[in-house]
Amino acid sequence: MTMTVTQINYSDIDQAILRDCFDKSLPYLDASPIPNIVWEEFELTVSSTNDEKFEALRARYEDSSTGSIIFKIDIDGRIVNYNYAIREKNGMYCHMMDLMRQDASGSQGWSYTAEYHQKLDAFFKSLAPDETTFSTWTFEGSGMEAAWDKSVNEGWITYTTPETIENHHGQTYKKLVISVIV
Repeated sequence: MTMTVTQINYSDIDQAILRDCFDKSLPYLDASPIPNIVWEEFELTVSSTNDEKFEALRARYEDSSTGSIIFKIDIDGRIVNYNYAIREKNGMYCHMMDLMRQDASGSQGWSYTAEYHQKLDAFFKSLAPDETTFSTWTFEGSGMEAAWDKSVNEGWITYTTPETIENHHGQTYKKLVISVIV
């Protein structure tokens, strides 16, 4: 298995694959009782249609005014993930969005491996060589937080939580600053 992380432009995104990644990610994004996305930040709600949600995320990938970078992950040539990140004022990259799908064998287990963390870390360090960490935001008690915690338990990463926002659309929102240690 060969995993590759590549920075791309919006025009490089295969829209059919992006939609497939969105469709596969939607149950995770809309998880209940604690979601992994705040649709209100896109002027939507959890009750909005899937097409409205897709269009909001697609537009976010397209919007270069945020200073975001877009990247994809492929495994053995199959695109399994489209992402975007923004560079924070301190120089660190904040991993903002992940839309994922299965690899050629039908597994999404690739996103729960040491290799995934190593490749993501190497990619962010290639963009900001002086930075030893990257960040992301997650809701307390969410599936995303559980996935990061599992990676800590596996010994692949450590993280600190330097910032917390209470009652962010009814949830506690935590910034994780992640160090890959494998």
